[in-house]
Amino acid sequence: MTRQEIASVVTNLIRANMPGFENMEADESTRINTEEGFDSMTFVYIMCKIESEFDISIPKRKWEKMLTLGDVVDAIEKELAKKQ
Repeated sequence: MTRQEIASVVTNLIRANMPGFENMEADESTRINTEEGFDSMTFVYIMCKIESEFDISIPKRKWEKMLTLGDVVDAIEKELAKKQ
């Protein structure tokens, strides 16, 4: 799976599961884990959806460091690489 495909899946998960974000335009610099993005509970919910979708587990300590869509994609890529 390419980086762009991963970003697309994550963006679609956010759009499908978060009211108010259906028309979200995002690129890798889009901040999602901040006051402007999701609150902490919303971010945990989305991360659980992402883990389920990709069949991975991202340690919570890594979640806390993710601020942008690109950070999330990086973490997913690392976890997928471990599975190969």
